[in-house]
Amino acid sequence: MFISPAAGIHGHGCWWGMVVSRMSALVDGAVYLRVVPVDKIGDDPQVTTFYARLSGLLVRQMP
Repeated sequence: MFISPAAGIHGHGCWWGMVVSRMSALVDGAVYLRVVPVDKIGDDPQVTTFYARLSGLLVRQMP
C-alpha cells in the first residue's frame, strides 16, 4: 500500500508499506492499519499502528 501525508500520517513522507492487519475506525473514511514499511521487511520487522484516512492510501494487489 502506498501511504502519503494525505492519509493523515505525518512525519513519514510518502512510502510503501505491507499491511499486517486493519481495523475499521469509528469515523467513516478512516481505518487503523498495522503496517511494516517495505524497506524494513526482514527477520524481525517492526510493526507500527497508524490511524489513516482512506483517501490518502493507494492499494496495490500483490500476485
